[in-house]
Amino acid sequence: MKPIKVGVVSILEGETYAETKRMWRLFERKYGSKAIQNFPHPHVSFQGGLSENLKILVLKIDDLSSKINPFPVTIEGIDTFERPKRVIFLPVKRTKILRSIHKKIDELLQEYCSWTFRYYTPQNWIPHVTLAQRDITPTNFRNAKRYLENRRFNYELTIHNICLVRWYDQDRKIKIHKKYVLG
Repeated sequence: MKPIKVGVVSILEGETYAETKRMWRLFERKYGSKAIQNFPHPHVSFQGGLSENLKILVLKIDDLSSKINPFPVTIEGIDTFERPKRVIFLPVKRTKILRSIHKKIDELLQEYCSWTFRYYTPQNWIPHVTLAQRDITPTNFRNAKRYLENRRFNYELTIHNICLVRWYDQDRKIKIHKKYVLG
């Protein structure tokens, strides 16, 4: 069986979800960037990899999610990655709870996937909500950074879910394979 590319994310909720979607539309309209919309839900990514056995992974994440209570998330500011690809994002505060959840998810995927995402290992992971990625030109990237310099983003919300997502169409479209309610 061919390995399946998967990821584990938490989808944002409420006004933060709606505001992020508005920002995505702004980036598409003003800067020509819409690659982030290949997965239509604003989210925080924990880890991803190649699964050889999706059925067992579904069961293991189900078990893990039943042991995690809904958790608070604070999103503050705006930031960018220049490499390996240009990304504009909202940073998520790395709290003790968030680091603990990430570690458990990373360990699970390390055990049940044949390969995991290097930038999402505990030593490299920077929790964030992506606004633009991959398809933003260098000029639009600079212009967007200037536009966002004086804007302040500050959201506090509680996350009630973990989702197993799956890539389709040669890594382009991403869909929820299974959504787990926490607790």
